[in-house]
Amino acid sequence: MKLIFSNLSIFVFFLILLPGPLCAKKFESVYLIEVGKIDIGKLHWKIEIFDDKYKIVIDLKDKGFLTSFYKFNGTYIAEGFVEENRLLTNLYKQSWETKNKKRVVEINFENKKISKLKIHPKETESARIDFFEFEDRLDPLSSFVSILMNNNKSKTIDGRRVYTMSVEEQKTEGEHILKKIKIENYTNIWADHKRNDLKFIEYKTKKNGAFQLPFSLKIKYKNLSFNLKTI
Repeated sequence: MKLIFSNLSIFVFFLILLPGPLCAKKFESVYLIEVGKIDIGKLHWKIEIFDDKYKIVIDLKDKGFLTSFYKFNGTYIAEGFVEENRLLTNLYKQSWETKNKKRVVEINFENKKISKLKIHPKETESARIDFFEFEDRLDPLSSFVSILMNNNKSKTIDGRRVYTMSVEEQKTEGEHILKKIKIENYTNIWADHKRNDLKFIEYKTKKNGAFQLPFSLKIKYKNLSFNLKTI
């Protein structure tokens, strides 16, 4: 369950249009998270873009009768720079908490490379890969925005895994465009296995030429489908 919501931060956005290139703006919206017909949580999303800098904040909170069985909340923050309509991550912070566990991740980037990675509680395993050698990696939030900016691929690190988000399929459905993203080149930093239970992500936008954020998303995780929609 923790991995599901950790990855939810990669894909959930608010419904709004940007009239052309990214510019100085503030946006904010709320999503309802459903499994089948059951509401399990809300996601509050904010983004600020000023000149050559951006900041993305997500607050995730449980909701509904399932909170008596499983409580969760999380905060995700990404900050960076905009260069020629490309995002460059400077800082990523993640705080995830349930009734019994709490995990904090912080990643710093310098000169398009990872300069520092902190995890609490501290990992007892040794890293299987030298992530400090990676270049042109984005955090999960910035990586998904990069896909929305019509980049077909975005290399990603979230503190526990590295992978590439790739547009696998694009098609028109009436007045909407649907894109399907697959997760490939997946590696677990702190374990030997390469198991990836996240199957794919689909999102819909309106059919027009302007940059826009999804009004709905579908996340396939194992045999479950998580649906997100604006409220």
